Amino acid sequence: MRVLGKTILVGWLAAAGTFSVGVPPVRAAAAAPSEPATQVRKRILVLYDENKDDFPGLASIDRILREAFQSELGKEVEIYTETLALSRFERAGYDASVAEFYRRKYAGRPLDLIVAVMEPSLDFLLRHGDRLFPGVPIVFCGVDASTIAGKRLRPNVTGVLVKRTFSPTLDVVLQSQPETRNVFVVGGTATFDRYLETFVRRDLQPFESRVAIKYLFGLSMDAWLQRLSALPPHSVILYTSVFTDGAGRSFVPHEAVAAIAAAANAPVYVFMDQYVGLGPVGGNVYSMDMHGAHVAALGLQILRGAAPATLPIRALGAQVNLFDARQLKRWHLDVARLPSGSIVRYQDSSAWALYRWYILGALAVLVTQGALIGGLLLARARQQRAETEARLQRDDLAHVLRVTAVGELTTSLAHEISQPLAAILLNARAARRLMEGGQPAEEVASAIADISADAHRASLVIDRLRALFRRERAKSVAVDVKVLIEDAVRLLHAAMLTERIDIRLSADAVPAVSGDPVQLEQVLLNVLMNACEAIGAANDGTRVIAIETRHDPPRHVIVEVTDTGVGVKDADLDHIFEHFVSTKPKGLGMGLAISRSIIKAHRGRIWASANIGGGLTVHIELPCSNGPLERAHDADVEHSVGGI
Repeated sequence: MRVLGKTILVGWLAAAGTFSVGVPPVRAAAAAPSEPATQVRKRILVLYDENKDDFPGLASIDRILREAFQSELGKEVEIYTETLALSRFERAGYDASVAEFYRRKYAGRPLDLIVAVMEPSLDFLLRHGDRLFPGVPIVFCGVDASTIAGKRLRPNVTGVLVKRTFSPTLDVVLQSQPETRNVFVVGGTATFDRYLETFVRRDLQPFESRVAIKYLFGLSMDAWLQRLSALPPHSVILYTSVFTDGAGRSFVPHEAVAAIAAAANAPVYVFMDQYVGLGPVGGNVYSMDMHGAHVAALGLQILRGAAPATLPIRALGAQVNLFDARQLKRWHLDVARLPSGSIVRYQDSSAWALYRWYILGALAVLVTQGALIGGLLLARARQQRAETEARLQRDDLAHVLRVTAVGELTTSLAHEISQPLAAILLNARAARRLMEGGQPAEEVASAIADISADAHRASLVIDRLRALFRRERAKSVAVDVKVLIEDAVRLLHAAMLTERIDIRLSADAVPAVSGDPVQLEQVLLNVLMNACEAIGAANDGTRVIAIETRHDPPRHVIVEVTDTGVGVKDADLDHIFEHFVSTKPKGLGMGLAISRSIIKAHRGRIWASANIGGGLTVHIELPCSNGPLERAHDADVEHSVGGI
């Protein structure tokens, strides 16, 4: 984002103060021989103290300069960029090697203009420019007005100074928030951070009789976040710069201000436009766009023939009142109290803001028409309401009677239905044996085979449902995991359609597992129903349940059920399989506990993990039927529900 890029630039303007102290001199290459006088294209070198691609702020100033030069000169300009990397290679000999490198690189390639970005770049050219690029005009930017007086500038050097001022921002604060009682000033421990502290204390001294000012320089980032999240009422925060905190951690200033603004319980104000848009409210800020535009304009004057000596150094007053509409809304600040001419960015551009008068007019027409139609339908609605209420009362009474009857007959029905199902199974087998002795019609044999299979399945399901409430042993058989999953999904198909949930199956070819298919199907049903309810509790987002099976050679098959629901906190993941623990308002907390007992009885394990993007994944691991564990446990699987 453009705002983010500019924010780094603020940091590197600040870094000018840091890198100008204790940095070894760097020697430059000798001047290159001149090319023929027929040259038309202008050659510009932009010299950075650090790699512009590593810092969005430097990339931002590079963009501003390129756009300005190319807009005026078009194809008749060549722009070169170089990096000194002074702060990264502070060792003996680096100065000479860089100088020799530039001497060789620009041999035979004369320059028309050099732009020195930040104070270390200017100091480098002041030390070695006469030998590297004799007579080439130099325009600097990002140099503080307080340090330029101590430099010996040659006639070919001019530029634009940074003029910092802090008191206007506090004036803005007291105008927009007159109830302010406490001001907390935040700054780091780097050389430049402390350099700014001197100016801030000087500029804010006249306000000490009006508000309580507390300077929080030198704290660690953790201490800042904790302190600034619990400030007293009627407080504000002024952010200067943080390259290094009190714990020695390095920061890019725009990242530091974003973290502070996110944690603070009071509005944050700043002094540079690069920070507006990252969380601060704004303030009377220095405009780097304006600064970069003046530097480019100065360079264009020189390229058109003006001598640098005729273009005096400018101390640019580029202050603007700039604010973030989103933060004004967050802190309930009245836009009408901002200074006249203030710039407010990130304002609401919704359809309501753009067309609210049209919308209100249309609503007025609709309300009028609705009132007329409502009056005509009122009498009829009253009659229909009375009839509907009478019908609903009758329906509710009938429903209660049906539910009561079904509840009383549930156990009896389960017992009674199992007997005819068993008879159907026996009769179907007998009929099949009789027909095998003769020559029955193919259609009859197929129908009877279907009756036998369906009756057997129904009887088995009822038997297993009984087993859930008694301590029994179930026969262990080889179970096709893919078929098991498809059966469970088929049972929940209607519910999935109702909840608009998409089920995605990704089934690798896996070995069979050994166990009771009804109990294993119960586990899958419980996990899938939990996933459905979790997705239903989420108000938005994707509604997907993904089921994946894979073989974990040589002995295990893993089934993973992933949902996009509300998920479970990491701290609760170890407890959701315990008895009477539920994340659902009406849940009893028994479903996953029973599922764990069943899986444990099958010599497997079940656990859950939180998804990175939200939701939950339940993992079920079962031993393969052909593994050593299955051969040792190929008899019965003890059903442990009765022991819960």
